[in-house]
Amino acid sequence: MATAAPSISVQLMQLAPHIKDGHQSFSAGYQSFFNTVFDGGALEPKARAAVALAAALLLGREETVRSFLATAKQLGLGNEEIAQVAGIVEVLKLDAVQRPAPVAAAAPAKKANTCC
Repeated sequence: MATAAPSISVQLMQLAPHIKDGHQSFSAGYQSFFNTVFDGGALEPKARAAVALAAALLLGREETVRSFLATAKQLGLGNEEIAQVAGIVEVLKLDAVQRPAPVAAAAPAKKANTCC
């Protein structure tokens, strides 16, 4: 993936060294984690691309979707496969909207004349 120019907020963080240093440390850790996940060998590259595309679609982040869509196509995902990934995401999103959230079990009531 191409490296984007730093955002305005990242540029402004340069004004405070302790914030800048913390961000650089976090960024390095994140990049290491990202590389470990995306370079891992448990999934075939096409499967990894499909999972990443599904997650990006679920989050609704257009720029991320475009990036992972391009990667998925480069790795050989065809239009039918991409459409099925998108369909699965939509089905799960609709299911989440239509199905009521589980109700937490109520804590048992304390007896009136008992201590702690």
